[in-house]
Amino acid sequence: MSRLHYKIWFLVSFSLAVVAVVIRSIWEIVLVPTPNILLMFISLIVALVGGDVFLWYLVLFPRKLRSLPVCTGVTLVLTAGLVAGVKHYINYIPSPEAQWLLSKIIATLIVVSSVSVYVLLLWMLWTFRKKGRI
Repeated sequence: MSRLHYKIWFLVSFSLAVVAVVIRSIWEIVLVPTPNILLMFISLIVALVGGDVFLWYLVLFPRKLRSLPVCTGVTLVLTAGLVAGVKHYINYIPSPEAQWLLSKIIATLIVVSSVSVYVLLLWMLWTFRKKGRI
């Protein structure tokens, strides 16, 4: 078997997990169609599907990653993921599931880390793009 077969096997396995999470997210939107849930899960779906498409593109066409549409798409996927994470954090902190102080501390650390990594990745992506490295 060639390396392409292994790459496709990995991509299909990852995509099946993404499809499962997307189906569960759509199910949650149908069960509880509030504006908070819609924003959180629609941005999660966009991030998951966009990340999956980007992974397919990265594995199958690695030389074409220097284009502006790819950089813009990666930025949109990162932004959607961050929006979903922050919205989930905002809904989680006042909920009964976060009754322990340690839960709130862990959730806060994860959100602060996510925002920090988001800013760093955007800076790296657009700086490298501007200098022609990507």
